[in-house]
Amino acid sequence: MKTLTSSNKTRLKQYTAVAGALVAQSNLNAQVVATDLNPDVIVDSLTAPYSLDFNNDANPELNFFVQHISGASSTQGVQFTYEGALAGIALSPGVSVMGAAGTGSSSSSFQISALNNGDQISVAGNFSSTAAVLGLDVLVDAGVLGQIPIQQGNFLNQSNKFLGAKLTAGANTYYGWVELSVNTNASQITIHGFGYQSTANSQILAGEGANSGLDQVALSDKVTIVGTPENVKINVTPDLIGASVSFVSMSGQTLKTAKLADVNNTISFDDLSTGIYQVVVSTATEKTTQRVYVK
Repeated sequence: MKTLTSSNKTRLKQYTAVAGALVAQSNLNAQVVATDLNPDVIVDSLTAPYSLDFNNDANPELNFFVQHISGASSTQGVQFTYEGALAGIALSPGVSVMGAAGTGSSSSSFQISALNNGDQISVAGNFSSTAAVLGLDVLVDAGVLGQIPIQQGNFLNQSNKFLGAKLTAGANTYYGWVELSVNTNASQITIHGFGYQSTANSQILAGEGANSGLDQVALSDKVTIVGTPENVKINVTPDLIGASVSFVSMSGQTLKTAKLADVNNTISFDDLSTGIYQVVVSTATEKTTQRVYVK
């Protein structure tokens, strides 16, 4: 192992300071945390509800479910049967969704807003903490009186719309979005992805930080690799979590592999000999490399 001279130690301190500044800057920029669900999550009456955890703290905020509805009843002496489906959400304590009071026959109920990409989700919005309907499609058969279709919910028969959510933790409020599609008869919810603003009491735009906007960016522009003689720091955009990283000797031999577990990753050189290596970050279609020195 090589001994560091006084000059080399000074350079190493400067190098480490620069690396630390780069990592800190990356953290400052990573305010919106977005997750692309690939493949999309499909929820129907035969699957278990899907629990969505914005900040991955093992305490899900939203539970998406589809319920098949059927039965028979009567009103004012009229017998009827009904059958259909309800696509809905159950909310955990401290969580509310963005919408407005219903109108007409639904004036007493809260209607979730189906937002467009770029719509604002903030303190200016109207939120409710009650369980809410994404889509309802029921056919009522009243015999001689005929069949009466009942369809409600702003997400019904809508593709790639956004749900706005608010999470309250103590004195802090966090805003997030979920990209959803609900089919024509409310029998299926498709969840495409979600994101949240990690800075408390700050607004977010529907779809902000979504990985779809990163697909157009070259891999080399999504990855920052900063090496020191002891380890390498690899900072990536959220869509690259799970990508492969490998350490390749100058002779072309792969000596170590790992997976990127977060947007900020630190990988030790403890099991590598002194020398120069290529750090290779790769996806199924691209790769980017950076040389690092291991002491």
